[in-house]
Amino acid sequence: MTPTIPLQPNLLTESRRRLRTAAATWFAVAVAGQWAFVAFIVLYFTPPLLQGDPLAMNTKPHITGWAPGDAVGNFQFVGHVFLGALVTFSGVLQLVPALRQRWSALHRWNGRAFMLAALAASLTGFYLTWVRGSQLNLPSALSTSLNGALILVFVALAWRAAWRGDIALHRRHALRAWVLVNGVWFLRIGIMLAGLGLAPFGVRMGYDSAVFLGVSFASWIVPLALVQLYLVAERSPRAAVPNAIAGLLFLLAGLTAAGAVAAVAFMWGPYL
Repeated sequence: MTPTIPLQPNLLTESRRRLRTAAATWFAVAVAGQWAFVAFIVLYFTPPLLQGDPLAMNTKPHITGWAPGDAVGNFQFVGHVFLGALVTFSGVLQLVPALRQRWSALHRWNGRAFMLAALAASLTGFYLTWVRGSQLNLPSALSTSLNGALILVFVALAWRAAWRGDIALHRRHALRAWVLVNGVWFLRIGIMLAGLGLAPFGVRMGYDSAVFLGVSFASWIVPLALVQLYLVAERSPRAAVPNAIAGLLFLLAGLTAAGAVAAVAFMWGPYL
């Protein structure tokens, strides 16, 4: 009787499974960090508004905060802050597979809310940067504005693809929009990681430093590039490609966790 020889697992199938696991791991870490950011926004900004003491929102230094007498600017400022919390929260829900599969109507309506809030957050950001003057310097303002412009582009493309029923294209553009919308969160993670990594060597981290400007641009360029690498890897016919990107995602999950914990400890926690 011929012995049964176990079949070797398909290497490509295994590498794609590993890629999905790595992406899910990074996503779980990012969700925890982003919702900590949302919690800070709600807990820090809501009480002063409810108590009728909006100047208390300036306890934590901002580029510009609440300015007495500037009704339009204050409206844009507060709107931008809470729209940021909304897009962060709703954007996460859009990427949960169970929600898309079991509650498709909720996915569609939440997606519309996400896209509209992302558009509004970008437009208020443009106002604050270029009209109110909420900018540290011109290069960082250009970085923020390029990020905002790309949000508008990919939100429009994702909406157009969904309208046409091209779900695969809609998913790709929506992923790009999601990481771009979270550029402000990635910026804070990047600042923390740069500080943790470079401070022991005495590297200066001022807002006009090359390190800060590099982190400012990297905060949306790197996540956008990572999405593109992931999309290429999940369709690649070579097992080595998804394996390599999976390894990169596992590494980034660890770095993201470290940056998020540092942001909670040093950026947000002390002001609650």
